[in-house]
Amino acid sequence: MVEKSLFMQLKEDEREVRRALIMEAALELFKRKPFDEIGMRDIAAAAGVSPASIYRYFPSQEELFIEAFIQDLVVVGDEFKTRLERRLSSIKGKDPDIIFEFSNAVVDHLMDNEATFQMMSFLMIKGEMPGYLLKRFNLVQKSFIDKIDDVLHIAGFEGSVRLFSHTLFASILGVLITFRNYPGRSKEEIKAHVHRLASIVATVFKHGISPAYAELQERFT
Repeated sequence: MVEKSLFMQLKEDEREVRRALIMEAALELFKRKPFDEIGMRDIAAAAGVSPASIYRYFPSQEELFIEAFIQDLVVVGDEFKTRLERRLSSIKGKDPDIIFEFSNAVVDHLMDNEATFQMMSFLMIKGEMPGYLLKRFNLVQKSFIDKIDDVLHIAGFEGSVRLFSHTLFASILGVLITFRNYPGRSKEEIKAHVHRLASIVATVFKHGISPAYAELQERFT
């Protein structure tokens, strides 16, 4: 019985390693090519597995894609949690400027990580996924939005800030989607422009949202 359990564990470990290799290969391809130009055969070749065997780990390209995005979102959330904790250890009281740090962090990550941006854009447009993945995605997304709540509380917002967290994140994503492929501009010029626009969003939240805060709280809560 012990030998059988050990064998099953080894098989499960091997399966997880192969899944991770396949997702890593997919993410590398997403950095270089649009999602709709990549097939399962391309991913299988990059991962060093046969096209037929890849379906043992992922029923479809879409599910592989979503799994990879969830994994990436976990990494992003952990990185931002570390930045928050570092910032908290160095401040006393409220710190409105943390909104700028959050905005810059989101811009930098999505400008520097093509795979993440592609996957996020795809899911925003599609808006559907299998039930078992939707449950995982919602948990990971909630965890990430919780961190934005923390940012706004550190900045001085009180009470329920969920709608403001959604608004801040959506505003920054809107800037990125609109200007990320600005025609006729270099990557450096585009990044600088997106940072300027994200700073305007952060400034509005820092200074302009306060007068409307009470009214919006009363209207939506």
